Amino acid sequence: MKKKIAILGSTGSIGKILVNLISKDKKNFDVKFLLAKKNYKNLLIQAKLLNVKNLIITDKKSYLLLSKINKNKKIKIYNDFKCVKKIIKTKVDYCMCAISGLAGLEPTYEMIKYSKTLAIANKESIICGWNLLKKEIKKWVKEYTYKR
Repeated sequence: MKKKIAILGSTGSIGKILVNLISKDKKNFDVKFLLAKKNYKNLLIQAKLLNVKNLIITDKKSYLLLSKINKNKKIKIYNDFKCVKKIIKTKVDYCMCAISGLAGLEPTYEMIKYSKTLAIANKESIICGWNLLKKEIKKWVKEYTYKR
């Protein structure tokens, strides 16, 4: 069974490494979405490489440019993170949160609800938002344990 993956910050250094690793073993992974801030060209290349159907690009200008150059109508492009509710129907097995700076806190916090395993490659999210993250993680663990 394929592992469902989400990559936040896929065009940054850590995201690129993960995309490269997954591309070498595509048959075992299903990337549900990729997220980037501005690098729309690289994001589209990654989507084609991994056969990703959902892209989130948070910069408005980059979103408009990506929407304009995207010829593949199977790829859906979104402009903010709130669309994750539409994309993720069941929890992803693994989410890499590699958005740099404090901008990574909100998406990291939100992905707790949508991920079985969350990897955080962003010290600012942990340092600035640890109490929020810990509270949400405890809530999820409690809910998960109750359902089992």
